[in-house]
Amino acid sequence: MVNARYRKPENRVHRGFYYLDDETVINSLSAVEAGKVDEVLAKINTAREGGFGGGIGIQGAKVEGAKKSTSEFAEEMVRTRTRFSVFEIWYTNLVNAKALGVFEGWDEGILSDVQPGDTVEFKAHLGLAPLQTIFRMFSWYAKQARTQGSLFALKGDELKEVKESERVYRALAGDDEDLESVVLAKPSGDEGPPVAMQLADRWMIGELGHLSGEYTVVGQVDQVLKDGEQYPTLRIMHAAPVTVVELEALREILGNFVEPAKQFGLSISPEDVTVSGPAIWLTPIAIFR
Repeated sequence: MVNARYRKPENRVHRGFYYLDDETVINSLSAVEAGKVDEVLAKINTAREGGFGGGIGIQGAKVEGAKKSTSEFAEEMVRTRTRFSVFEIWYTNLVNAKALGVFEGWDEGILSDVQPGDTVEFKAHLGLAPLQTIFRMFSWYAKQARTQGSLFALKGDELKEVKESERVYRALAGDDEDLESVVLAKPSGDEGPPVAMQLADRWMIGELGHLSGEYTVVGQVDQVLKDGEQYPTLRIMHAAPVTVVELEALREILGNFVEPAKQFGLSISPEDVTVSGPAIWLTPIAIFR
């Protein structure tokens, strides 16, 4: 009997992207390698100028037919391929120029040399911030409670209570599409500072509900929070700097969701409204496996 074994790949060529901000990648790469960017992006024009989407003249009339939809499909395919190609060029340039900060392990003192503006890479387990999780689950539950025929439909005082909580929730978080997607990362290694980041919907590739497990993250350090400093995982005063008043208001509001969270098997506390230093607030550029 032959012993079974797994032969590991020698190189990681394929990347399963969950998130990719290719606008930042293109702008960054254009500053140092404009020629390579132009070469890759020219493929988009090839799709646009390849005869797709043109009108066909028939007795003076211009007819848009199936070719238009074919053009749109072709352009989307090329755009999708291009964003991945540009990332590889940009990533390779960073590695070759030794311009990418890479963490070897993780511990309490890992942030001593990290500076805002550093472009970094690390492996980590990712998950939605507790505040984000409970708000999204409550939004789903409130909708079910109001829907006749739902397994979770409520009536009378119970429904009135849910609607009142939903009113508070809407005042804080806005519509579901406005809810910020703040993710917490626990880098691979020993216990150490958390990493927080906000994902922009426009750069999402994977479904938010499928975010779980270990990923490779590439991003730029926005803030290094020192011991005692705090930053909220949800803003209610976007036009102003973070203040004690905002933090206290968030804690008071979250307190109303502590008991409802238990119904979903979740444990939260008012302190979950913030990320406390030492920690990193990161602007994500790419998340992949």
